[in-house]
Amino acid sequence: MSGGQGQVELASVWSRLLAQVIDLFWLLPLSFVLGTVAAVVNGGEMSLGGEMMANLIGALVVLLFWVERQGTPGKLVLGLRIVDAATGGVPTLGRFVLRYVGYLISALPLGLGYLWAIWDPRRQGWHDKMAGTLVIRDLRR
Repeated sequence: MSGGQGQVELASVWSRLLAQVIDLFWLLPLSFVLGTVAAVVNGGEMSLGGEMMANLIGALVVLLFWVERQGTPGKLVLGLRIVDAATGGVPTLGRFVLRYVGYLISALPLGLGYLWAIWDPRRQGWHDKMAGTLVIRDLRR
């Protein structure tokens, strides 16, 4: 794939998986802190509202990375970016939100939506297909 922003290639499924593993190193502690704060505020137990708020904050942090940097820290470390599949440009906020919702849908049938990228010619999971995005390796680095 070549675009006006330089030479790019589709990210491998393995590099995307490694990026997810790297992201666990900051997402798990963040989730723990948010869960602990929610439980303390609720008198020692995690309420449904507290759990929903912690999940919402986590989602907003991921979306902020996507909007500002086109990837989470794991993707950025590996030189990967999320781009608009049609233009190769920066996806809109709406596409990023749809992509995050697609993460949840991709996970539901035993992760089939994520595994889809293994045999998809454009290496798109269901979340990418829903949002019209690709994950690329930026060769400009």
